[in-house]
Amino acid sequence: MTTQLARPVEEEATYSHEREEWRPGPPLLGLATGWIALFAWSGMVAQPLTFLIPTAMVGLVMVLCGSGLRMLHLPVYVTPFVEALVGLLGLNLIFAARDSFLGLVPTVHSMREVFYVIGNGAETLNAYAAPVTVNPTHTRAFLMACGLGVLWAIDVLAFAVRRPPLVALPLLVTLSVPVSILNNALALPVFVGTALLFMRLLAVEHVDKMWSWGGRRGRTRPRLGVLWQVSVAAVLIALVVAPLVPVADLLNRDRGGLGDGNGTGGQFELTTVNPFIRLRRDLVAQTHTPLVYATTDATETGYLRTTVLDQFRDDEWRPSSRDLPSDNTADGPFPNPPGLGPGIGGTTNHWKLQFAPDFGTTWLPLPYPIRSLSVKGSWRYDSRTLDVAYVGGSAPSQLSYEATSFTPDITAKVLDSAGPAPSKVRRSMTALPDNLPPVVNERAVEVTRGATTDFQKAIKLQDWFRRDGGFRYSLDQRSGSGMDLLAAFITTDRVGYCEQFAAAMAAMGRALNIPSRVVVGFLHGESQPDGRIVYTSDDRHAWPEMYFGGVGWVRFEPTPGSRAGATPAWTRQSINAADPSAAPSRTTSPSRAPDVPTSSIDTQSGNDGGSSIPWWPFAGLGLVVLVGVGPGVLRRAQRRRRLGAVDPVHLAEGAWAELHATALDLGLDWPEQRSPREQARSVVGQVSGAQPEAVASLEGLLVQVERGRYGRTTSDTLVTEVEPEVRSRTVETVDSWRRAMLGTVDRERGWRGRLWPVSLLRGSLLHRRR
Repeated sequence: MTTQLARPVEEEATYSHEREEWRPGPPLLGLATGWIALFAWSGMVAQPLTFLIPTAMVGLVMVLCGSGLRMLHLPVYVTPFVEALVGLLGLNLIFAARDSFLGLVPTVHSMREVFYVIGNGAETLNAYAAPVTVNPTHTRAFLMACGLGVLWAIDVLAFAVRRPPLVALPLLVTLSVPVSILNNALALPVFVGTALLFMRLLAVEHVDKMWSWGGRRGRTRPRLGVLWQVSVAAVLIALVVAPLVPVADLLNRDRGGLGDGNGTGGQFELTTVNPFIRLRRDLVAQTHTPLVYATTDATETGYLRTTVLDQFRDDEWRPSSRDLPSDNTADGPFPNPPGLGPGIGGTTNHWKLQFAPDFGTTWLPLPYPIRSLSVKGSWRYDSRTLDVAYVGGSAPSQLSYEATSFTPDITAKVLDSAGPAPSKVRRSMTALPDNLPPVVNERAVEVTRGATTDFQKAIKLQDWFRRDGGFRYSLDQRSGSGMDLLAAFITTDRVGYCEQFAAAMAAMGRALNIPSRVVVGFLHGESQPDGRIVYTSDDRHAWPEMYFGGVGWVRFEPTPGSRAGATPAWTRQSINAADPSAAPSRTTSPSRAPDVPTSSIDTQSGNDGGSSIPWWPFAGLGLVVLVGVGPGVLRRAQRRRRLGAVDPVHLAEGAWAELHATALDLGLDWPEQRSPREQARSVVGQVSGAQPEAVASLEGLLVQVERGRYGRTTSDTLVTEVEPEVRSRTVETVDSWRRAMLGTVDRERGWRGRLWPVSLLRGSLLHRRR
């Protein structure tokens, strides 16, 4: 039988020719690699799946179109262009279908809308602290556009220009987002998944070359298990060895101390005295020493800020570690203030400032917030607090610098209706020390009883310190220290200066779960006959700031008016009064926060303000996915049904029909009108290197088919149940010959046979018994 089913030698040459086939497998691998990497962006928004899932669906259509076009041997630039067009069409369908022709064809208006929401999403992400909860439609559009750009770059680099190693570039940019923007560590599952898929992507081209050398006849495909083993080993080695690699501190040099705070920023050690010590010393001394001179076109001079104390730990408020990388040079434009929402209008003013001859500090006095700064020297800003520190050594003297300030239009109505702070801000900015006296929380709850919003609670706290609580301003040294002094200040003593008032209100704000911090700087200053404003040692001051969603950090003034003067304007307005300034102004300075109407700013609930994503683009993409994988699923179900026959005759016919279907799916020859023996000989002739045992198993199945078709069949034969040994042997024979047939064709034809089996269109392959 082995010789009867052997392949004629003269037929071997006819199978050496290879054709260009559709090959979707590797592009889908590239898609999976980039999509897993995009999970690194999950921390940027509150609901990351709202952009990850649409990105995957549009990306799937994009890479499948690209892989199909590459079959046509078009110029190399055509496929990337078409893929980019497909991605743009996907964005248009999701975000601008209402402005499209027939809801499908892009128009000038629809494309303008697409670019508008993408740009607005970028502005929103830049204006708010992560995870961003406002404007989810716009942030989703921006992240989806960036994600599609990553997937497009991977597909072009790996398969259009055929340089898979270059895929590391977009992956590196994608994975660096948690570290460089979110200040978080990269999630381990994201790194491991991306690394494994990337290494598999690198192996695709090399495996294909090995597989094609000398033709595929007589060769076995390289085992993918070995590739995965090597990939896993490489990733494990990277995880173990990377922490052991020493990193040089290129910026480690003696810089002296910073004058008003402490903490570690980037690679700079900022170790100095607590800023409250200098503040107390200057206020008690009452020397009225000029420290800073300023000129400005602002109608109200406002406070100057030097240092933010955002950590409440042990017995004191202190600056947190500062991140001062070289990219955060203070000489130039500044980022938007954390939390300041799109559509909040305001005014800009120009400031010129100069240190007095006897004044030196490494925390730069500035109005808050600012849009830009012009200053010489190694000044850098922290992205979270926007205070500016000197990292070049000892404090400079008689420094001159200029700044452009931005005064947002903040009203009581806006603050009272503000949304909650992002979870990351609320978690860190409401942290309290373990030794905080319980009376702080008890008194905070008592004072704010009846208030329903964070802003109303803040106003009650401010009024309690300034008016209702019986507090008195004094620079006299009080007995006690730390938490005992804080408890005494809000219960029995009620005498202190700005440090106690600011620290106590911020602590009580945190006890009420309102993000709070303390700021150190200068009061308004005094106008001089020459038009300059002088800030003296007597003007040193401290005040609390509280965070409100869509507005950011807002100043309050609990220190009594005999020292600090009037409270901020927004704390003196009626919440229910109709205030036109509460609406965003389109005529204010062009340097205002991102230009989005406040009515479109979404709250924590994720309401899109009436805009919705049309469902039919997703239905269309789902249909594409169904067409892509549905036939393969049906084909596997058909195989299980055929090999699940209960009697020997139908089991043999089902197994033979499965071999017939496999030959059709793979494009192999199967003589339809010939006998089963001729069909078996044709299969053996097309499979190279068939072992005698395999040929013998096929012979056994052939005998069962011939008996069922040409032998005498009785009713007892059709009702006889198949023995387990016979079924197992039949299934093993079918599986082994399916694998052998699959090994005779190239990878493209194999994938096509799996995904789109043509045998499903040929009807039933079961032959009637003769």
